[in-house]
Amino acid sequence: MPEINSADILKRLKTGEFSNVYYIYGKDILTVEGITKAILKKTLGKNHSNNCTKIEGKNIDISNLLDIMEINPMFTEYNVILVNDLNAEELSTDKLNQLTDSVENIPDYTVLIINITGFDVKNGKRFLTGKNKKLVDCIVKKGMVCECGLKTMPVMIKTITDTVQKSGCTISKRNAEKLAEYCLLDSMQIHNELEKLCAYRENEEIRMEDIDSLVSGQIETDSFKLAKAVVSMNAGQAFFLLNDLLDKRNEPVAVLSAISMAFLDLYRARAAMTVDKRQNDIINDFKYKGREFAVNNAYRDCRKISLENIRSCISILRDTDKKLKQSSASHKIILEKALTEMLIAARR
Repeated sequence: MPEINSADILKRLKTGEFSNVYYIYGKDILTVEGITKAILKKTLGKNHSNNCTKIEGKNIDISNLLDIMEINPMFTEYNVILVNDLNAEELSTDKLNQLTDSVENIPDYTVLIINITGFDVKNGKRFLTGKNKKLVDCIVKKGMVCECGLKTMPVMIKTITDTVQKSGCTISKRNAEKLAEYCLLDSMQIHNELEKLCAYRENEEIRMEDIDSLVSGQIETDSFKLAKAVVSMNAGQAFFLLNDLLDKRNEPVAVLSAISMAFLDLYRARAAMTVDKRQNDIINDFKYKGREFAVNNAYRDCRKISLENIRSCISILRDTDKKLKQSSASHKIILEKALTEMLIAARR
């Protein structure tokens, strides 16, 4: 059976069609957890939390798992096992072979669910590789594999507005889009931030100033705001954002990397504009699928700075990367010096 999407797997569950083994993963952690819960409810009913055997994938004892898979249930119809965050790369070849053999011969009364919520199975790449791919390829033949990718911006906007309305509050489409951008379309973070915003407003409209003051942007989002402050030559905002990023205990090298990526977004947009290319060209050429808003924002903000000045900022970031990795000086001072140089470069 080929990989299926989250909507299909839920439809199959509603019609009573389910499998003996599932592998659920993806960037949309909230959907991963939602599908997992739906499978548990379908197989075990309301008391699924008490009747399910839960195993942590980290440092898993494969022999113990294989023994549990063979247990014949006595008080439920199925022997359901949930394994969270099993990284096949951490298994020896022998242990992985034992697991795949057991999956191929899984008993009819056993349902094995492997869900991934704590790490990226693809390790930042487009496809699964190595041992995780071997495990998934085995499960595809026997059960269902579902990748829960990030929702598109229109879908996420509707999800936000619907959630807010159910809580008795309101939010404009523009502010819902801004919240989604701040959270990088991460359903889990959006869910957490909405609970906070709705509790704060209590049956009133959620405003832009509420989002700006209450929502904790991810490092990538705050770095893009910093890049925007630089090209707008807003020194006060730029230094405030840099200090905020460091105060959140982000590693200085990670902060610099995120800022560099934001400037690369600006560079691609500015370069594309000089040769009459459009946003869709960048999205397709540089694989921005799911992050279209980053390109749209870059197109909007790059008009304030020349292509040569963006190059100067990127050169400063490159040199700063070397200093961070080679110098014993204060990392904060190194980053503040780099930010000062970029603000000067942006004014030229």
